[in-house]
Amino acid sequence: MSRFNPFSVQQVRAALREFQVRPSKGWGQNFLIDRRVALRIVEAANLQPEDVVLEVGPGLGALTLLLAERARHVIAVEIDARLVAILQTVIDAQGIENITLIQANVLSQPVPELLRGEPSAKVVANIPYAITSPLMEHLLQHKTHIPLIVLTVQKEVAERLAAKPDTEAYGALSVFVQYHAQVEYLGRVPNTAFYPQPEVDSAVVRMTPVSDRLPPLEQKWLFKLVRAGFGKRRKTMRNALTTLFGDADRASAILRRTGIHTSTRAEQLTLEQWMALAQETVRTLQAAGEL
Repeated sequence: MSRFNPFSVQQVRAALREFQVRPSKGWGQNFLIDRRVALRIVEAANLQPEDVVLEVGPGLGALTLLLAERARHVIAVEIDARLVAILQTVIDAQGIENITLIQANVLSQPVPELLRGEPSAKVVANIPYAITSPLMEHLLQHKTHIPLIVLTVQKEVAERLAAKPDTEAYGALSVFVQYHAQVEYLGRVPNTAFYPQPEVDSAVVRMTPVSDRLPPLEQKWLFKLVRAGFGKRRKTMRNALTTLFGDADRASAILRRTGIHTSTRAEQLTLEQWMALAQETVRTLQAAGEL
């Protein structure tokens, strides 16, 4: 394994055979085999020599080995013990000393615990569709420890993360992520860049976390309102809030005081309007003695 090349399909197949590993569809195991794409992802992280990187799902090390060349410390978290065995063998054979390989479900441990004493880390991840939303929530919950996030996800998901209001892709996930971070869509990754080849293309997104822009109570209501608004996309905001509050007059009054027409739909609201709506909702409920 001292000369293992994760960008060689022949060597990837041989390693999987040797360790009797069949890629799991359930875990979204599609290994990156295009070095040019890997370099694009690594460069998107803008790594400095003193940086620490938390990599989610290192697989066979296509990104891990490149990250280790540029960062002070790479902490790679892999759920599949079989892949951990392969990658640890590669790391040991190549004498790489700045990679910490952890066999764990990244969603089961708080980010500070995963960092193993490091105060912060940039996140680089090639993640399956199934865990996109829970992983985003998990990472952004600990965003004070994460200065930058670079994700490779399904193209459709990347478009949702970066979507603007009044577009088909814009939804609750868009608002949630854009509240917590500045989002940049960095481009498509063809499905031919992976083995086994998935059915759909992927894309790279870069997120720069920002400080919370609302106090905790308003933030709680922000996401409650967003879930209600996007629960049924064809509903007007008046109808969505009527369902939430059980009071059509209150729903209309809150919207009117926020400057939002009652016939507006959730996908038409900007992040700033959603935040203003949350603030007005909290003011209304506090004035009524309900908070």
